[in-house]
Order: sequence, then C-alpha cells, then structure tokens
Amino acid sequence: MSILPSVDPSPPDAAIVVFEDRPASRALAHLRRGFRHCFCLLRRPVGWIVCDPLKSKLRIEVVAPYAAAELGGHYRSIGMIAVLGAVAEPASHRPTLRPLTCVEVVKRIVGVRSCAIWTPYQLYRALLARGFTPL
Repeated sequence: MSILPSVDPSPPDAAIVVFEDRPASRALAHLRRGFRHCFCLLRRPVGWIVCDPLKSKLRIEVVAPYAAAELGGHYRSIGMIAVLGAVAEPASHRPTLRPLTCVEVVKRIVGVRSCAIWTPYQLYRALLARGFTPL
C-alpha cells in the first residue's frame, strides 16, 4: 500500500469482505482452504472500519480512506481473497438464534439474512451472486 491514501471512488455504503486461511487452527481444518475465516471493512467518511470477529474478541479498527482496489491488492498480496459490494438492508427483521461466528457477524453487517449460509465459502458464493466483485 502507498504511504498516502488515494481518493476512494467507492460508494459510501461499500463493504469489503475478506476471506483467509487459518492453517494453524485444527478446528477449522474441515473448511475449504482459503476460506477458514472472514472479516469485513465498511466504507465511512473517516476511512474504512475493520470488523474482525476473532475467537476471543471482536477487533474494531479504523483504516485510512484508501481506494478499495488498493486494499484489495494489499489483501491479495498476503494471500487473502477480497470482494467489494454494497451493504444492503436485510429483507426482514425477524430475530435469529444462530451461533455468533465470523460468518454470522459479517452476514449481519452486510445485510445477508440466509440461514443456509454457515461457512466462509458459502458466504463468498452468496456475495458473488449478490453482485459483489473480486478485488
């Protein structure tokens, strides 16, 4: 990434969802390689807000307003997969009782309400079907 962020042309409601491998975790070994964890970045006027739901905590961080393509290139250079799309309002507001996994947190942030999505790879496929584009 460059030292100074460039002007980001992405819409203010943009989200980047990042998928990564977690080879050190045996509990995630049954998941598809490259899709063992996910987190997201939300575009805001101050920059990007990173929301990374980890096993022991929820990491929230602000990143400078880099262009989405720059962030995508950065994540790609360290072996991650990133997709860019718009945050949607969920179709319904029915309460859900599902485990609070990284997938569930990202789904709630970007507006995906499907009960059938449990794994990062399923989320990746669903986001592509909703118009998210690879970075």
